Amino acid sequence: MSSRFHIVLAGVSLAALGACQHSDQEIAWANRTHTQIVAEESTADLKIDTIVAGEKLGEVEREAVKYFAASYQDEGHGAVIISRPSNGPDDISAIRAAADARAVMMAEGIEPGRIAEGTYDGTGARSAPLIISYRTYNAVVPNCPDISHWDFAWTGSNTALPSFGCATAMNLAAQIANAGDLVGPQRMDPADTNRRGVVFSKYRNGEKTSAERNGDASGAISQAVK
Repeated sequence: MSSRFHIVLAGVSLAALGACQHSDQEIAWANRTHTQIVAEESTADLKIDTIVAGEKLGEVEREAVKYFAASYQDEGHGAVIISRPSNGPDDISAIRAAADARAVMMAEGIEPGRIAEGTYDGTGARSAPLIISYRTYNAVVPNCPDISHWDFAWTGSNTALPSFGCATAMNLAAQIANAGDLVGPQRMDPADTNRRGVVFSKYRNGEKTSAERNGDASGAISQAVK
């Protein structure tokens, strides 16, 4: 009788352990790993036909470079790269167009140290364009499954679908202004050295370093409460 009891108890234990096993998909759903937002690296580029533009950029090309420079300042990471063709149809025009593009971007506020130049092989090409590019990031939710072929009427498992939470994550990703913030913080603006000099000078002379307070800076919420 005792041995039969132990056999039944062991069978119940094994059944309980089997019920605790979950698929990788169910574990991923429980941990919400499939709804994690990640930054996906991509490259933005602008191609300018140097033969059409001539020795210098035309008005249309200059406006395109200005717009591209503004986009770089909003979402670009690293250096903006100007690639001109070497051994192309017109190397002289390509060199002058690259110099003109660099001048336009500097006029738009891009620091010279953030502009890099290089060449690529344009041998045999009928039209080898000037290519301006920079690295950027897109916020994506890469592990959400394709649900277009699913039968939503079948709910035999009585569990949430693997796509649960994907719509919320995708909407949140679409609201991220600069996906590069997921990779690291943006550069800080330069410090105000003039103000820093004034504060240090007052500190050395034993004077107050804070600005003078006036009546408008009172901490009272209302004159009725004193």
